[in-house]
Amino acid sequence: MTKIDKKVILENTGERMVPEFSVGSLMYAEHVVRYQAALPFVDKKTVLDIACGSGYGTNMLATKAKKVFGVDIDPDAVKYANEQYGDKNIEFMTGEATKIPLEDNSIDVVITFETIEHVKNYRLFLTEIDRILKKDGLLLISTPNSLEFTKGNHFHLHEFQYKELVDVVKPHFKYIESYFQGTWKTTAVGNLDFISKISQRNVNTSNYAPLKGEDYLYFYLVCSRKPIEISLSPVIGIGEHYSDKDTNQAWADSNAHNERLHNEAQNHIEALDNQIVELKKELTDLYNSKTYKLARVISNTKRKVANR
Repeated sequence: MTKIDKKVILENTGERMVPEFSVGSLMYAEHVVRYQAALPFVDKKTVLDIACGSGYGTNMLATKAKKVFGVDIDPDAVKYANEQYGDKNIEFMTGEATKIPLEDNSIDVVITFETIEHVKNYRLFLTEIDRILKKDGLLLISTPNSLEFTKGNHFHLHEFQYKELVDVVKPHFKYIESYFQGTWKTTAVGNLDFISKISQRNVNTSNYAPLKGEDYLYFYLVCSRKPIEISLSPVIGIGEHYSDKDTNQAWADSNAHNERLHNEAQNHIEALDNQIVELKKELTDLYNSKTYKLARVISNTKRKVANR
């Protein structure tokens, strides 16, 4: 982290969503809709946003909640969140997921989005949530579906399949409502105001490409120790504009790049083949030279003398 004119600049790692780097991207939309979907659950509640990162989500929750604690292990993230997203009903603090700096039975709703996969001792993490959550409290947890993501994300210590995640959560919460987050290419028709501005709208939505099997990217569970009275309403976020021209240009650039690499590799192979031909010719000339033949005669003579 660096400071310019006393303004905190948070590093863009690509794993943590920082709106100033990501507005208009698919990553931005994926992260924001999780918090939008959570808003009905936090109305007038005391809330913990654990692993709050840059703080944008904590700020969103605070528009409905009575009080929101934003806790993150990274002190730089906490400083950034305070500066960018602080408000009168928000308290940001540094803390670990397995040692949450809050009192027992003090929180109505725990929000933990894209966190559990980063925690080595995730069972202790859930025990900590159990500790600070009120007896009638709610847990909202989301995490990537390991079947849909490429292996090798060094930020993730463990990724879950659906049954595995439920089995981990179940000992702490008798009631679990399962929701899922998927990502599609989206097309929309609207006036200029709708098309050209960041906004939240209630619009008629049709799903023409339903997901099959376990194609959804993320699990989104609502968990409680008593029957859950609130249902999650679907939320859709449009992210990352699709341009046919830009897409085709990107394909053309990619193909041109691949063709250049192919030609370079072909030229290199031809150069090696020519070197091999030259080396074979040099060896043939050497074998046929008088010097080589004389050396062979001398070598054979020495061998015969040594064997007598």
